[in-house]
Amino acid sequence: MDRENKLGAEWSPELMTALKACRVFVPLYSRRYFESNNCGKEWFAFAQREVMHQAQGGKAVTAIVPALWTRLDREKIPVVAQSFQYDHTDLGERYRAEGFYGIMKLRNYRGDYQRAVHRLAERIIEIGDRSVAHADDDVQGMERKDFESLPSAFGPASARRTTDGQLQLSVLAHDTSTLPPGRANDYYGETPHTWSPYHPNYSRPLADYALELAKKCLDCEPVLGAFEDGRPPWIDNGRVPPSLYLVDAWVSLSDSHLARLSLLNQISEPWVSVLIPWNNQDAGTSAIERDLREKLRQHLGQKLDSVPRRCRMAADGIPTLQDFIQLLPDMTMIMLKRYRKYAPAHPPKGPAIERPRLRRADPADFGGSP
Repeated sequence: MDRENKLGAEWSPELMTALKACRVFVPLYSRRYFESNNCGKEWFAFAQREVMHQAQGGKAVTAIVPALWTRLDREKIPVVAQSFQYDHTDLGERYRAEGFYGIMKLRNYRGDYQRAVHRLAERIIEIGDRSVAHADDDVQGMERKDFESLPSAFGPASARRTTDGQLQLSVLAHDTSTLPPGRANDYYGETPHTWSPYHPNYSRPLADYALELAKKCLDCEPVLGAFEDGRPPWIDNGRVPPSLYLVDAWVSLSDSHLARLSLLNQISEPWVSVLIPWNNQDAGTSAIERDLREKLRQHLGQKLDSVPRRCRMAADGIPTLQDFIQLLPDMTMIMLKRYRKYAPAHPPKGPAIERPRLRRADPADFGGSP
């Protein structure tokens, strides 16, 4: 149990070991918990481990079991934490109203406290029995600096909870009906969303990994969209949300996709960026690497140049799924921060309300004389 990780404190070896090997993660929801960057990093480290485990063929078990420590309005809880059930009815109405801290401090609530602890323990054991204590070689090799560099799952402290946090994820890729000559169809399905660039080691669609990672690890609401008839999903309302586009390098060789690449390249908003998966085990891609890179530079050069400096791998090519899982959160946080900083504000719908003004009152209004 992490009792000593205070602001500015170093990560202890015991904490790192626990995050790498524990079966269940139990966050205690409170205002101070969600204000802590360290707590957000712990959440992120465990959730990222779950996503990577499932990608490697493990069972899909959500092993985050929250508990309500203090009474907390739902709107005060980050989006990533709202998606988990934390006010279970079987823990008792008193627990739901007061949280563990409220019922453990008053003698009259002793029975409520014991019931809630017992039911929570049963839940932890149930999940723990279905969860596998997994730790691959890459995770075991992580050092303190690796954990300290993780983003907080609750978002940047400087921009936390200031917008609805929506993130647009879009896929610009081939499907099996649009492949150029010489491209193997093993990486594709019936729609662009089924594109799996890290096949055969990771055969699930890349969009699925991105959505799962965003939901479990990041304080945002991911929405999956697509170019339809050459139109990006946001063009009808004229507003450009924070967006990340997963781009298949092979679309640069297809005339039918060049208009979409050009349209994406013309988006000037700094909170819209791209990620280019580049499987280093894909022999077909390696064989024409130079041609693919030249075509991408020709048709998507502006967007490639605008990728944040610390995330240059997103533009140069992301060689493995592990790299993608580590890179996507950084890119997401940067796009959300840019949007909050630079996007124009839109007034709410309805009639305009005149700005209130303070001015000197007329004494006659109060029965006095001027």
